[in-house]
Amino acid sequence: MEISQTSKSLYVATDHRVKQIDLAMCNRRYDNCFRCVRDPYCGWDKETNTCRPYELDLLQDVGNETSDICDSSVLKKKIIVTYGQSVHLGCFVKIPEVLKNEQVTWYHHSKDKGRYEIKYSPTKYIETTERGLVVVSVNEGDGGRYDCHLGGSLLCSYNITVDAHRCTPPNKSNDYQKIYSDWCHEFEKYKTAMKSWEKKQAQCSTRQNFSNQHPNEVFRKNIV
Repeated sequence: MEISQTSKSLYVATDHRVKQIDLAMCNRRYDNCFRCVRDPYCGWDKETNTCRPYELDLLQDVGNETSDICDSSVLKKKIIVTYGQSVHLGCFVKIPEVLKNEQVTWYHHSKDKGRYEIKYSPTKYIETTERGLVVVSVNEGDGGRYDCHLGGSLLCSYNITVDAHRCTPPNKSNDYQKIYSDWCHEFEKYKTAMKSWEKKQAQCSTRQNFSNQHPNEVFRKNIV
């Protein structure tokens, strides 16, 4: 067994053959910048958002010296939630073994408080087993950006918009009319569905009664 720096391959030899194994396999092994840049044989392509065998102009940080190297490559996800709803924010990034002991921290960027660190609590902010975050019973103050950091590196980012209008009473006559119209429409759909069901039930009952009759009774009716 021997590693070739020239071909960046691992050669495994037996008595019968020699097998060459590519050390990189970057695109197969890494689907995010955070893990890709720490492999000495790989680099992250910002243009295509893919991990490729290392060459110039690709992002790489084997020594973990540039904590924000992947910040611009992290996908910013947008979520719209209803007032009072609980929302789960997950990164789904496999953390390398060498960084397992690093602290994962969530930050909230809000209009009122600015940027601050999330403090876990059973009634508001709950940490999941996968280092994700559950925000319980969101309100308008919970809107804004949520960033998850491992050490100094950004893992994922969410932008939450709270739709408070859905859970507030109508404030205009037009709103009441629209809600009433929507309710009437749904009620009409219900009545139509109920009539259809009753008709099918009646047909099934008629067939059932006919099938339960004695053959002689059916024969006598046919004669008459």
